[in-house]
Amino acid sequence: MTAARVLAALALALTVGAGCSPRDRSNPFDPQNQTTHGGLTGFNAIGGDGVVSLRWPLLAQEGVQSYRIDRWIPGGPPVPLPGAVYPPHVSAAEDLTARNDTTYLYRLVALLESGGTAESPPDTVTPGTRRTLVLVAELPGVVGLSPDARDILFANLVGESYDDLDLDSTRGTFWLSQYDRGRIVGRNFEGTGVGFEFFLDHPTDLAISTRHAIVWAAQPDRRRVARLGTIDTTRTPIAGVGPARIVEANSDNSTLWIGSDDGGVFYASSATADTIQSWRLDARVNAIAIDAAANVAWVATRTGDLCDLYRVTPGNVTVERVRSGLLNVTDMEVETVTHTLWICERGAPLTGNGRLSRLGPAGEALTTVTGLEPYALAVEPGSIACWVTDIKSDRLIEVGANGATLRRSLPLGVPYGVRVYHP
Repeated sequence: MTAARVLAALALALTVGAGCSPRDRSNPFDPQNQTTHGGLTGFNAIGGDGVVSLRWPLLAQEGVQSYRIDRWIPGGPPVPLPGAVYPPHVSAAEDLTARNDTTYLYRLVALLESGGTAESPPDTVTPGTRRTLVLVAELPGVVGLSPDARDILFANLVGESYDDLDLDSTRGTFWLSQYDRGRIVGRNFEGTGVGFEFFLDHPTDLAISTRHAIVWAAQPDRRRVARLGTIDTTRTPIAGVGPARIVEANSDNSTLWIGSDDGGVFYASSATADTIQSWRLDARVNAIAIDAAANVAWVATRTGDLCDLYRVTPGNVTVERVRSGLLNVTDMEVETVTHTLWICERGAPLTGNGRLSRLGPAGEALTTVTGLEPYALAVEPGSIACWVTDIKSDRLIEVGANGATLRRSLPLGVPYGVRVYHP
């Protein structure tokens, strides 16, 4: 082939190739758009107390005449929300007709000047009164979650991670401690201060006597439990309890349970700061959970990575060991409905081989969930379910009494503490 024919063939090939070049798919309404697939992206429904906030990004693409919101319940058909039609410059709205503890699906519909429509994927939301605060290590600080735990409402950064978190359920105040800074501070759910801040050497565990708004802080270095009052300001500490590291309060009868590094367990009056009874176990105490109605304490001791579980009853001289060889117990709490115990066994750190268990009064396993790395938990009042922070999945998970997963948060950034509050 001559050079002229080669050039002519090449020109023809280029012309044909140009005629068959891929179409521009940058239009977000194009079904072949690799990002939107013809739908709307970024729509989000966020639950609150009797309200659902609706957010979406504005489209730079011309041709949007208006937006519409559809709402429906699972299993039902999408129905336009009355009055929920907005001009193209609006990117937020609220549904004030949503009922608490009802699950809804929402979607955003763009009405186009061409006569067509574009829709967002549906977003599920359950509004309610639940307030959930989570300690996260990567921030470090706290995050507040929506009632269904699907969205982060706020994130507060602090210079040093918090060591413990507890709740005054009567006043809705969350108390947080920082060991190295020697600081204890009160926060409301929105993360803002409530006007109280205390400083003392190396606080570890916190407990709240809700009747008189007393914050108790274990101080192993000072061999005491400090008393910090927002109403009752007597400030009398509980001394003679050894290197006290764990403290839990029973506000029903104004008593405290204290656990120390040398195996001491102390039952004390929060009114007089006097010890009523004490016991001595074989290893350091690393967790206590109180069955307030029964006035019984579950006590976990630790030797190396192995833990034993005891049931301690005031008036009894001896203690009952109900479990042994538990692997790295990090937290436990009694559910008030059935008086059973939820317990976190973290297992070996960062391996995801821990388990969450629900135990009966004799220590028998009622529910066991494996494949987790559970670290902290909270049982909300009136519920037999449990909220647990799982380091393996980086989420907060609600687990039912039968072990089924009921809800999962989005990734949080190493969650290691949680408290749940209902106003």
